[in-house]
Amino acid sequence: MDQVRVRYRKNWRDWLLDGADAQFSFPLAAPSAQAIARESDAVGRWVRDWRNWSEKHPAACLRSVTRRTAVGAQKIFTHLDLSTVDDLVVLDQVLADHWRRANVRWSRIRALPGGVVEQRLRPYLQQIMDLDGADFEILLEAAKWFTENPRSGLTIRQVPVLGMHTKWLARNRRLVLACLNITEQPHADKQGEELEQDDLDPLGLKALPVHVDVILADPADRALVGGLRHLSAPLPEVGALPVHPETILIVENKESAYLVRDRPRTVIVHSLGNHLNVLDEISWLDDARHLYWGDLDRAGFTLLSRARARLPHLVSVLMDPVTLEQHRTLAVEDATRTDPPDHNLTDIEAAALAALSAEQGTYLRLEQERLPSPFVHDQLNRAMNNNGPVQAR
Repeated sequence: MDQVRVRYRKNWRDWLLDGADAQFSFPLAAPSAQAIARESDAVGRWVRDWRNWSEKHPAACLRSVTRRTAVGAQKIFTHLDLSTVDDLVVLDQVLADHWRRANVRWSRIRALPGGVVEQRLRPYLQQIMDLDGADFEILLEAAKWFTENPRSGLTIRQVPVLGMHTKWLARNRRLVLACLNITEQPHADKQGEELEQDDLDPLGLKALPVHVDVILADPADRALVGGLRHLSAPLPEVGALPVHPETILIVENKESAYLVRDRPRTVIVHSLGNHLNVLDEISWLDDARHLYWGDLDRAGFTLLSRARARLPHLVSVLMDPVTLEQHRTLAVEDATRTDPPDHNLTDIEAAALAALSAEQGTYLRLEQERLPSPFVHDQLNRAMNNNGPVQAR
């Protein structure tokens, strides 16, 4: 049966799309005349087993030959012959179920109102077959709706397709595009489950505006915006703030950002996650000195490297081997998956990343919130006062 499964898995897409039947022949490793004479009892059982199997599978045909041996003539089976794909899949219940589902789903996809391009869908057929029933129904309804509303200008949650939400579309966007025969422009794969405007343009949708969280650490800046210290606003509004900071501190997490004390000509930008592209859009960042403080874990260094790709002179703070070693007892095991950083870490940062490796292929995570406040304030003050090389290559 292994030969049957291999042949099916390799060719089922072609059979499905071409709609053509095929004939199959599988060699049975029939024993030679010498083997028959040497192990006649075992060969006899082998022949009986195949004959009994054939009686239970009438669509299969056993091809036979007669071999003359020292103990007499022996009829043996040499090949298993099958006339159709249906005859093939009936030999294995898993294959039969898959083939039945493939035919049902393909017939429904072909009936979509906009029509489909078979070769455009071919690379995604297995993913479509792997969808559970509810997700497949959502895929069909989404394809129908986008065909009828190609430039709706709605947000994802406004699309009236029952069951389709942001995370569903993030997981299945390529399947929807394939059903619509839309070829997207090549671009880097997105991280996580958030869709940006580039991802939504082919579907005629609009993304919600990205909100940016900032802390105005300078009382003079706060006076310009009614005394507010903490702001969360759409990117264009944040970019239009009437501030001219000398120092920008980018902090990975909100709780840690709240630790930073007041300081002249200083703005803290925090909680960006993977929306590091906003760093390209805020003009008042251009003439400032840039510092970055993130978690001491693999994801933290990946985010640091991506931020540095946009701000080449970015200096990290509290992301060094000494900080990790002094507070190692506060670290926990890190089992999350993450992409590796770009090749722009400093030697000290790379050493800290390497020091996160623990025993038996595990890794450590030292969250920035776990660091003692006095230590944090001392290191941040040193960095922002530029008193000595907090980080150096």
